[in-house]
Amino acid sequence: METQTLRETLRHWIIERGTAIREAIEAHDNPIDQVETKSSRRDLVTNIDKETERYFREKFATTFPNDHVLGEEGVGEQVDSLAGNVWIVDPIDGTANFVLQQNHFGIMVGRYIDGEPQFGAIYDVMSDNYFDAVIGEGIEHNGKPYSLRFEDRSVEQTLVCFNAGMAMKNTAHVQDFIEKTMGIRVYGSAESEILGVLTGELGLYGTQNLHPWDMAAGNVIAIEAGLKFTQLNGEPLDLLHGSSGLIGYPTIHEQFVSFYTQQH
Repeated sequence: METQTLRETLRHWIIERGTAIREAIEAHDNPIDQVETKSSRRDLVTNIDKETERYFREKFATTFPNDHVLGEEGVGEQVDSLAGNVWIVDPIDGTANFVLQQNHFGIMVGRYIDGEPQFGAIYDVMSDNYFDAVIGEGIEHNGKPYSLRFEDRSVEQTLVCFNAGMAMKNTAHVQDFIEKTMGIRVYGSAESEILGVLTGELGLYGTQNLHPWDMAAGNVIAIEAGLKFTQLNGEPLDLLHGSSGLIGYPTIHEQFVSFYTQQH
């Protein structure tokens, strides 16, 4: 399949699925029938997470029968390598936000070929904002070409985001770095925070623990945007097992990596 057709196909699927969820919420017809916990009481999964992953798995099985799927909820066959064509899917990123706020959550889908990024899409469901990227072919926002508001940002010019645990526990003395910035914002979902950097609301987002589905799509978009997306220490992301994550504009990204490595 040509990349433009792939792009249009995924846009249709993702927006179709997200729109159904949004319209149910807007009609006060709560789509959530079941909420369960996974690793902790704050790590939630709903019937919508599972249904959305099944939706994409069925689409991939029909249209890309030779591709593999790595999904958050594990409702089908999982993969143990990135060999071949692999879709990495977060059916609902920000499930706690979805359950408690019915806002600030999204769908993220990435495709990798033998471990190399090809396609990534992030859909913020309630704001109806869809971003996607194909390596070498740029970023689109709701189907139109998109470029960053800023070419670069440094520490004193920007708001930043760190996950709440890092900020509250002052992990690696991160509060000292925050003091150098214009302030901190916490949105509570990787998709919202990655999009915050992409749209220029934030200059940097860092967190200790991301799963592959939290970063696969954003990594593709970051590459095309000229942003930096690595682990906190500047090492490459681990897109099979998960790792820490740090996405930002080149200068502030470099400034944080330098700050962080001095703490270790």
